[in-house]
Amino acid sequence: MKYSFIFIFLLMALTGCKDSPNAKPAAGTETGVPDTDPEGVKSEIPYQEKGMEYAMATQAALGKALQTKIQEEGIQEAIGFCKVEALPITDSLSGKFGVDISRITDKPRNPVNAASAEEMKFISKIKSELGTGQPPEPLVVRQGDDTNFYYPILTNNMCLKCHGTPEDDIQPRVLGIIAELYPQDQATGYGNNQFRGLWKVSFKGE
Repeated sequence: MKYSFIFIFLLMALTGCKDSPNAKPAAGTETGVPDTDPEGVKSEIPYQEKGMEYAMATQAALGKALQTKIQEEGIQEAIGFCKVEALPITDSLSGKFGVDISRITDKPRNPVNAASAEEMKFISKIKSELGTGQPPEPLVVRQGDDTNFYYPILTNNMCLKCHGTPEDDIQPRVLGIIAELYPQDQATGYGNNQFRGLWKVSFKGE
């Protein structure tokens, strides 16, 4: 995975960050997303189904590996484990499915995970939906020669152990590890049930 969200991987499968529980795959214009809007957003059920399947399979694989690490050595050691092992696990699933799987965000822990200018539009769109109480929908987007699937990730209480308020939610030792491994970290200050980022599944050449 490219290549941060170290603890978001941890928390999604184990205790914390989650996909939006009310989100449902869209079906054409019935989702409120037109066939093609000015941003190039396009809803296509086959890509939504595949994208969701691949994203959730990756989540499960990461969660299993990280749960084992936490049980054996604790949360603090799992942070370092994530930095080293999350990418190979994600790449193995990308290879298995023949796609590129990653996460993007407007507040990256690792700069590699920063959303592009175009993807920031999708993030703004989903944040606006969440602000009005609408369940966020998956997006399927044509970008160049590729078709990209995006799906939102929200926080919950356990995500705050790594992404919440320093000192209040995040233990000093954990903050120290994050600062050491990710000196450009922007991924703190979240509350419960807030938008954290997007799964991205890229179907190359499709």
